[in-house]
Amino acid sequence: MMYSAVRLGLPAYGRQGRWESAAVALIAVPWEGGVSFRRGTAQAPELIRQVSEQIDYYRSECPSLEEQEFFWSAPAQPFGISDNPDHLYEGEVLPYVESQVREVLQSGKSFGLIGGDHSIPLGAHYQLRGLSYGVLHIDAHADLRPTYGGMKYSHATILYHISQLPAVERIVAVGIRDWSRMEAEYASSLFPRLVVYEMRYLARAAFRGRSWTELVSEIVSLLPTSVYISIDMDVLEVGHVPHTGTPVPGGLRYEELFFLLEAIPHSGRRIIGFDVCETGGAELDAIVASHLIYRLCGLVLCGSDWA
Repeated sequence: MMYSAVRLGLPAYGRQGRWESAAVALIAVPWEGGVSFRRGTAQAPELIRQVSEQIDYYRSECPSLEEQEFFWSAPAQPFGISDNPDHLYEGEVLPYVESQVREVLQSGKSFGLIGGDHSIPLGAHYQLRGLSYGVLHIDAHADLRPTYGGMKYSHATILYHISQLPAVERIVAVGIRDWSRMEAEYASSLFPRLVVYEMRYLARAAFRGRSWTELVSEIVSLLPTSVYISIDMDVLEVGHVPHTGTPVPGGLRYEELFFLLEAIPHSGRRIIGFDVCETGGAELDAIVASHLIYRLCGLVLCGSDWA
């Protein structure tokens, strides 16, 4: 079947991954069937893997990270583009993600999904249904539309679908700065199960003297003990990821984003999985994403021992 994975681990982060000894499984999902503006994110996973070979692997906050192995899997062939992207998503993308995450969860390993457009993590949430957990959705967009551009499974609908899942106890969306009135009204109807921190609010709070430390503490306090992290790279300022599919000015700086992420294990919460999506199909964007993913792996592996 087209969605079967390459079974041997592909080299990433300077090491050849073996399933048996890998601490984290990184699952490439090169899908952009729901893209509405600029294409290129389907090429991002392979670019991220390639550029990962050139970064330095020592991290003072998690020294053991450079000794860990990663299993990097990818589809046997690209998912392609279709006149009926929902059909292709349901027939190939969703089963691929579900099968890969199911195998990882059964093994007891940790996992991260590498996109591709932001529709890809839905299959992971279907496999997490037996848990009770929260979602930290970090994005320039709310992604709360039931359909977008005639598609059910779009980068603009992922958080709507996740919000329908009973296992998801709480959703905190951070960095939102481009959304519709309908999305804002839907978010209000789900409050306090769904809390949105618009970038406008965060910026003005900072201008008025609130520290990023204080804001991050407030955001993380809303999350339950188990947390799934979902990152759309367009949450960053456009200079970090100039080729992302739907860029929006006024985003987070890279270290601001990571300060928020590392506050999760610092607080005693556990990261149960993550995805990094909407990386542009260019080397600069891939380098930024590659560093971010590596540090995310360190958060997962070092947990509360993160320095």
